[in-house]
Amino acid sequence: MSIKDFFHSIFHREKPVKVNLRYPVSWEEMTDQQFREVCNILSLPGIGRERALFLCLCRLACIRPDNPAKYNPKKIKGLQPFIIDGKTYTLTARDVAAACEDLAYIYDSVGLAPAPFDKIDRMLYGVSFEAFYTADSFIGRAAAQNNEKYLKEAAKYLTGGRIRKLLPWQKKGLVIWWNGVKHWMMGKYPYVLKEGGSVTDRTQAEILQDLLSCMNGNRPQENEKILKTDVHSVLYSLNKIYENADKRVLK
Repeated sequence: MSIKDFFHSIFHREKPVKVNLRYPVSWEEMTDQQFREVCNILSLPGIGRERALFLCLCRLACIRPDNPAKYNPKKIKGLQPFIIDGKTYTLTARDVAAACEDLAYIYDSVGLAPAPFDKIDRMLYGVSFEAFYTADSFIGRAAAQNNEKYLKEAAKYLTGGRIRKLLPWQKKGLVIWWNGVKHWMMGKYPYVLKEGGSVTDRTQAEILQDLLSCMNGNRPQENEKILKTDVHSVLYSLNKIYENADKRVLK
């Protein structure tokens, strides 16, 4: 968690006092609860970037804007009163802007955020290859067709049917998290998951059959076992197969 030291003025005191503001400066640093709060804010209809980042700062740093009308306008000119740990302080516009800029990754960066569902590891350990592949297909379809109903299908497969309806924050969180975990997995298994990928007319089912045929040793009866295997075990094996094939071609 980032710790920002700001010197703020506090009402009824002449001398500014130092206040430490703590907030995560990457998706990876967020707790489950912080991720939920951020996704709730991002799900608000019609909210703009600046307003969203300001609200995220307030939630993540546990500060609350106070009403400027309660105070002498001359004393708080150019300042914004905030309540921090039950006391009222004033922050300069520069302080607020700098803190919001620290949170710009919420809009600008892809990272490994917490999973939006309980009992699901953020890196997908413990999830079957079948659930991963099916969920990925549905999430891709949701983006391509701008249809959120496919997000519910993805959630159903990932959670083994536990979750069939999504709250607004979970829809937003699923997309953010999935982009992050796919990006992380592309770095871990670059020969299998290639960023951008080539355009193809082949169906997801045809691509899946190719992946399975690389591992089943010409024994299609093994496919069911492969599908039920942990996704990381399958991707690791596929990555080795493709890597070795690539090296043979280069020789």
